[in-house]
Amino acid sequence: MTSLLTVVTGRPAAGKTTLAAFLGRELALPVISKDDYKQVLLDLLPEDERIPRNREIGKASYFVMLRAADAVLTAGQSVILETHFYLGMSEPDLLALAEKHGAQMVQIHCSADLAELKRRHTARVEARLRPYIDHPGIHDRIPENANWKPLELHVPLLRLNTSTPDASDQALAWVRPWLKR
Repeated sequence: MTSLLTVVTGRPAAGKTTLAAFLGRELALPVISKDDYKQVLLDLLPEDERIPRNREIGKASYFVMLRAADAVLTAGQSVILETHFYLGMSEPDLLALAEKHGAQMVQIHCSADLAELKRRHTARVEARLRPYIDHPGIHDRIPENANWKPLELHVPLLRLNTSTPDASDQALAWVRPWLKR
């Protein structure tokens, strides 16, 4: 059976992490999130270096995420990758990863209206669970290629409005058949 590389994309606070975790539990698949690695790397730094080196650590954690996915796919397993990828930049890395392993790739692009994204993100910032990852006002300053639209991967794509009550179930029903191919 072919491994499945499920790429969960979308803007910050679009529900990517929540959806990926749900799919991972329901499908018994590993979930690899860039922000998990970023938090580990930031925690290793002295506090006064975390903000100045945030962008550098973000880039490093992206490549650690890809390497971890490579290891999972090398073992013949399917995997879920989750982060806000960059349109026009992330596609070559993801396509090369899938090709290297002969993996089927699918993309789920999470979205919600901008007011909802800002509300969710503000709640995250106020909770201060990830103070060096969740920054106030991010939707007003992230670049246009920061996954406002799905990546141009030319693979099966589910556009998912995570504001709908059954969004997770829709995604699960959509992904499940891809695992059986």
